[in-house]
Amino acid sequence: MKLRFLGQTYSTYNQPVETIPSDITARFRGQSYALRRPIHNFKSQLSLRIYRGVVYSKN
Repeated sequence: MKLRFLGQTYSTYNQPVETIPSDITARFRGQSYALRRPIHNFKSQLSLRIYRGVVYSKN
């Protein structure tokens, strides 16, 4: 999928995340459901960012 923001185009990618059940339950509009958590934590691929033409990284 091609996206565009402020005149610049970029592509998206889907990264599958394996999950396992957790003991946490949530409620939304009267329905209860069990939350799942990821097996592996992953680091964002968006470490380099650009703001007003200046490149910086968020640690």
